[in-house]
Amino acid sequence: MMTLSQKKLELRFGDCAYGLSARRLWEHTELGQINVFGAPIRARRGGNEPEVFIDVALMYASGLSLVGVTLAEWKAGKTVRHADAGDFVLDLSSAQSPAVLEFVREVASHLDLCGMRQATRNQNHQFLPAAKAGDAFGLPFVHSTLQRCLKALGKTKAKGEQWIATIKNFEKKGLRADELNRSGVVPELLALDFDGHQATADEIVEMCSFAPMRLSVIPVVNDAQRQLRFTPATTRPLKRAKKLPNAQSGQTRTVVETDPVLGYRLEKIQHQALWGTESHWQAVSHDGRVVNNVTNRNLLATAESAAALAASDAKLRFPKRLTLGRWSHLAWSGGKDYCEWLITLPYYPESYFSNHFTVRNVLAHVRCDVRDGADGERVLLIQEVQSDWAKSLRQAIDLLEVDEEHPQFPPFWREWAALTMKLVLLHAAHQGLDAVAWTRGAHQAFRYKGLGAKGLKQLYDQILPREVNRMIKPFGVVCEELGVFVPANFSIKQSEDGYEVYTAENELLGTAPTLEDARQFVPDGAHELLYAVHGVRLSGEMRQAILSTGFPAWG
Repeated sequence: MMTLSQKKLELRFGDCAYGLSARRLWEHTELGQINVFGAPIRARRGGNEPEVFIDVALMYASGLSLVGVTLAEWKAGKTVRHADAGDFVLDLSSAQSPAVLEFVREVASHLDLCGMRQATRNQNHQFLPAAKAGDAFGLPFVHSTLQRCLKALGKTKAKGEQWIATIKNFEKKGLRADELNRSGVVPELLALDFDGHQATADEIVEMCSFAPMRLSVIPVVNDAQRQLRFTPATTRPLKRAKKLPNAQSGQTRTVVETDPVLGYRLEKIQHQALWGTESHWQAVSHDGRVVNNVTNRNLLATAESAAALAASDAKLRFPKRLTLGRWSHLAWSGGKDYCEWLITLPYYPESYFSNHFTVRNVLAHVRCDVRDGADGERVLLIQEVQSDWAKSLRQAIDLLEVDEEHPQFPPFWREWAALTMKLVLLHAAHQGLDAVAWTRGAHQAFRYKGLGAKGLKQLYDQILPREVNRMIKPFGVVCEELGVFVPANFSIKQSEDGYEVYTAENELLGTAPTLEDARQFVPDGAHELLYAVHGVRLSGEMRQAILSTGFPAWG
């Protein structure tokens, strides 16, 4: 239904190295990414101009780099700034070219369609609560060590060089060099000495800029195959269809089926014609609006065609999205609430595209579900954690294709695993779960038939336990071996209809809306195995402490 598609989200200015991108708009409206533009998507009616949602970008053969202005800001005369080109002004005549005008019209059409949406129906819950204004990295419970150390100094006032020396001492309190470099505070402090100005600690805090490092965590979403589920009509009164002429003599309108969630209905229309009684069908929305097709007709020959028209309208106005992910076939079955979470950097100017997902700048992804532990606890089990971005950078470094200290390397790429586990622990604490666990390297090696076994065992058996032990040490706990149950000679898989139970031969035994209800279809003789995995237990006190203290973005 959308005008924009993933294959036509960028436009080059002819032979110029610069162009336009609607990718961040498309990711927000179609994939649930955070709205980075600050302007809401709504029915336009003279507002919501498309130029506000179009980025100016430097185009490369392998991708693009945002220059920090939108098309609207460029037209308003804002200077474009980019590390590869410095300050420069784009030729405004390019903005009036036929190709650009057509691109803007397509974005406007997309916004108009999105403005018609009244709700987006998702099955997933939030990864974390919404961020507050003071959350430097766009997520709650994630803070800057540098800013916290500065805030502890209160009203202390000093010159720039004195502040630089003080900040260097913060390394003893856990400040990482990467955080300091990316904060941009040192050049600001050097400028203080040039001006002879003294600044307070609170002023230095405001000088720290982590805007490009803001994070977003989103699920991999899919459009539902069935937007509506029609059932035989009830006798409850329904709103009269709007904008219809008065019924002709002998004409009847009968509500045959309704969707109990959204209230769409299928009506059978019968009237007398020259050759006898004729029947047609029409689709009507919950508020009595008759749905028309592309030829502006509402009377259809069959109930099936009317149902398809209703579903198309519902997909536009009330799109139903599912979080079944793309790679669930690789996961152990038997879990609940399977989801593939993407940790992204939507504000970071450089762009990276993974082979696994369609979202820009996925720093890491986590595939996980919730299942029973050996002691009856609810365990958030990480089926897989990975960073395609970090992997590609390590390969480029090993091949001497790029310097490890390249200034345009993304933040957190060296410690993506630690950041990911911090976010997972915060998520589990927020959801009130009893433990976090992750598979062993041997499980991963078996899953991928030995491919990359050495690296998998290093990540799952060494790096993750080490990093988690380091971050939970202040809470007085350590990683340990946990047990989780996994079906052995049957499987329970999530689907659009809920949970499906299969035999070992992949024969469907039954479907139920919840995992608990689905267990009634488990065959006699079926059994589960207790798999030993790495993990950490989360008591109620520890969950509260984690959410109260939070974690530093680095370290």
